[in-house]
Amino acid sequence: MLRKRVHVVVLGLVGIALWACGGGGPDIQAGPMPQGGNFTGVFFSPQYGEMHMVQNGNTVRGEYKQEERTGKITGEADGDLLRFEWVELKAMVSNRPTETRGRGYFVYKVDPANGEHVLTGRWGLGDDEHTGGDWNAYKSKSREPELSEESSSGGEEGDDEYYDDDDFESADDDTGSEDDDLGGDDDLF
Repeated sequence: MLRKRVHVVVLGLVGIALWACGGGGPDIQAGPMPQGGNFTGVFFSPQYGEMHMVQNGNTVRGEYKQEERTGKITGEADGDLLRFEWVELKAMVSNRPTETRGRGYFVYKVDPANGEHVLTGRWGLGDDEHTGGDWNAYKSKSREPELSEESSSGGEEGDDEYYDDDDFESADDDTGSEDDDLGGDDDLF
């Protein structure tokens, strides 16, 4: 009888530990935006390349591109926290991109060591915003963001056609160098 109770207690503790480790993800709270901070800008992400984002009130829209991936984000800023939805097309086969969707968040920070403005965040698939991986970036001091007309206007509410055929070039159409895609190191920052 005592052995049975020990098993029940152990199983209960294991269940609580598993729930605590995997349940719901981190509790990210908004803080004040650092002085001089704004989500508008051109950011470079080691994970997702060059990102152009524009903040209008609390609404933030953006685009990113790295190699065969092109994506768009839209979200709401609350102080230093941006929670967003992302849609990405990955063109592994010419003219047949695959679409992936998810959620994520960025926390805007100013690095006290060097004064650089940075985003630290995570992404997830579907309704999840954290289990996919890191999404970090640092902000250009000199470049201004440029969004496509579709991202600038915000599109229509509930519009599932987030992209049109002009958003992606086929691999056969690429006549520039790899540096052209990201503007080269000298142009970024």
